[in-house]
Amino acid sequence: MDARELRNLVQEALACLASVGKEETLARVSDPRGPFIRCKTCVFALDTDGGLLAHPFYTQALGKNLAQLRDSNGRAFILKLLRTARSRGYGFVEYTWLLSDSDEGNHRMIFFEQAEGIIFCSGVYTEQHRLLEPSEGRFVPDGPEGFDPPS
Repeated sequence: MDARELRNLVQEALACLASVGKEETLARVSDPRGPFIRCKTCVFALDTDGGLLAHPFYTQALGKNLAQLRDSNGRAFILKLLRTARSRGYGFVEYTWLLSDSDEGNHRMIFFEQAEGIIFCSGVYTEQHRLLEPSEGRFVPDGPEGFDPPS
């Protein structure tokens, strides 16, 4: 899955929001067999303060504020995502995350876009889509080279 596919999946959620409204869209995002699960990714939704509104698999965190969540290098990547979503409306964030089957941080890239007070996100664990070295810990709002921002 590449950056454009992540964006397309998020934009499907935005189209759903415009079509059926907030409650039904969040229900669909929360469905572990729903339309917003692809390959090795899914859509999840945050409010603009960092509260987890919907996630098909991370249900234990629903309703919790994730703004202060830190990656395996101690970086508050959700805060960066929230600030950019509020100011720009969309972007990418990269971070490292420890998976239960690994002692090493795994690289993750998330595309996000905000509408009607909801930030829809989709990410993928991968080395091949790396935009920066994990040690840099920078926020990359524009995504990979050649990526077209949302219209």
